[in-house]
Amino acid sequence: MTTLEVKNLAASINGKQILKDVSFTANGGEIHALMGPNGAGKSTLGYVMIGHPDYVVEHGSIKLDGIELVGKLPEERAKAGLFLAYQTPVAVQGVKLSAF
Repeated sequence: MTTLEVKNLAASINGKQILKDVSFTANGGEIHALMGPNGAGKSTLGYVMIGHPDYVVEHGSIKLDGIELVGKLPEERAKAGLFLAYQTPVAVQGVKLSAF
């Protein structure tokens, strides 16, 4: 079973801390909703997990099936199975969101 585990994650962008000590575990087959007001850090969490280069992980860990992802390139994280798929992706003829 696939497990995503985030522990004590703190991250910043342009020197401003956005995430502070975020922790959760999500197991394969579970559905989780991340809710909050604008500016709460929801998108930042997603970008940090996929390794967006503008964000700095100050401390903490992101593990997928026990493999540490902090410090890995975005393409390595995607190959491991962690990536973002937008709700309204750019239209590419013949490609559907369900293909993800």
